[in-house]
Amino acid sequence: MKRLTATILKNGPLTSKEAEILKYLAMGYYRPEIALHLHRTLSTVSKHIEHIAQKLNAHGSTEIVLIAEKMGLIEIKLLNTRSNCLLLICLIIGQLTAPQFGRRPPQHQRPATRLVRAYSQG
Repeated sequence: MKRLTATILKNGPLTSKEAEILKYLAMGYYRPEIALHLHRTLSTVSKHIEHIAQKLNAHGSTEIVLIAEKMGLIEIKLLNTRSNCLLLICLIIGQLTAPQFGRRPPQHQRPATRLVRAYSQG
């Protein structure tokens, strides 16, 4: 579960697709995850990130995000961690009180049977 949210304030020197990729970078997604979200190949996403780095004069994903935030291109917020913690606590309590909820009933082992072939004498 990602704890950051990002909003594009303005594109600046970036294209709309590059701005969208910047948003995912700011939320902490890795390149393969961004590729899955945008239905693009990993090489396409990597090329977009290279172009973003060139345009912002950055040398890596973290630096891209920091420079973009300084330039006012993106706004990054921390999600409400209190509600996330509350949800996690509820899930843990639910598992402690009803550990079998949502699980398969145990399967009983069947005794091993032998297949016996009857050969006819003819």
